[in-house]
Amino acid sequence: MTKGFEWSKEVYERSVSSRCWDYTPYDEGWDKCQDMEADDELRQIVGMELELGTIPEWAEQVVERCIDSAQPCGHYLFPQGFLETVSAIGSQAPPRMVHSCFTVERERKGQAMDYCLCLDAWLAGEPPEAAARELVALGRRKIDWHSVCRDLWEVLGERAERKELLVEQTLYAIRHAVKSNVWDDDLASEFCRDQYLGEYTTSVGFGRYGNPELVTPGFREGASPRMRKVEARLSEMLPKEQRPYPPYWWLCAPKAFRFLERRLWQIGKGRRIVEGEEVPGFLRCEDTYPDQDEAARWWKAFSSALTAWWQGKPDGGEVAGEVNARLGEIGPVKRWLVRLFLLKLRLLEAHGEIGRLVNPKAGAKRGTRPIVS
Repeated sequence: MTKGFEWSKEVYERSVSSRCWDYTPYDEGWDKCQDMEADDELRQIVGMELELGTIPEWAEQVVERCIDSAQPCGHYLFPQGFLETVSAIGSQAPPRMVHSCFTVERERKGQAMDYCLCLDAWLAGEPPEAAARELVALGRRKIDWHSVCRDLWEVLGERAERKELLVEQTLYAIRHAVKSNVWDDDLASEFCRDQYLGEYTTSVGFGRYGNPELVTPGFREGASPRMRKVEARLSEMLPKEQRPYPPYWWLCAPKAFRFLERRLWQIGKGRRIVEGEEVPGFLRCEDTYPDQDEAARWWKAFSSALTAWWQGKPDGGEVAGEVNARLGEIGPVKRWLVRLFLLKLRLLEAHGEIGRLVNPKAGAKRGTRPIVS
């Protein structure tokens, strides 16, 4: 490693290592984040980079596209995205598409559309069994749809204009995500083509996080005339601080359907969830998000495997075996990238939403989706 180099703002900002801190405090830059100057790990990583001399273009791409775009919440397909970065380092080539924020496969969209059918039926004033019969026959997931619909109708309770508007707003958010989120075989052009969900544009399309050259359709959420009317009426009836929280919805999040569950619970109750309140799993969506305890064990083994690999003494074990196989032969550029990736992961765990997944609270509702690497 380069010894005796001056650790300064100028040296740091000239480095490739400075380009990968999205969703961490380091993204604020040297002047605003005082921890950076004192971070000996970061200093040593930059020293490793300086020792390399010219950085290959593929390595710059891995830093700027894969490491910078590491999934801040973990993504519902955890740990796929993190292993993709490991493969990119090992193969010395970034993937064609980085699967990070706002990337969602068809199966996930189909699951969301099943819940849309439930809410559509409720809005139409139909009984729960009407939606349940169709979902039993045609739904993506073979769950107890009769219980789901019965419990959902019970949670939403007696009809009221406020509830109908909030449910309609929720439906819009789900459908906007289904329409606009992307995957390799679906560049926001396959789903909800029959629904106007906002002004068409190519300047705000999703999927560019890690894929800056990707041009996909976008649909401006605030441009829907119907949603503007809904928002105007809600503003007359209900201050924003009294509306369900969170106000947004992310289909790519690990617990997207649990968030939906909590939002619908708040709509039915007419208030926000209070601290310590237990929201029952009435949507039966546990199979759509990872088992957090398994995720925590995998994350610990993954971090340990990466540490051992860059230090030149590869670990044993199932997770380490996969990491070692993906990384391949140890080399100086790869060692620098793996160490840089590790620091990014530590900062995400400490400051990002992924901490909820890999360090779950004791009372957090657990998913049942297995961790598949």
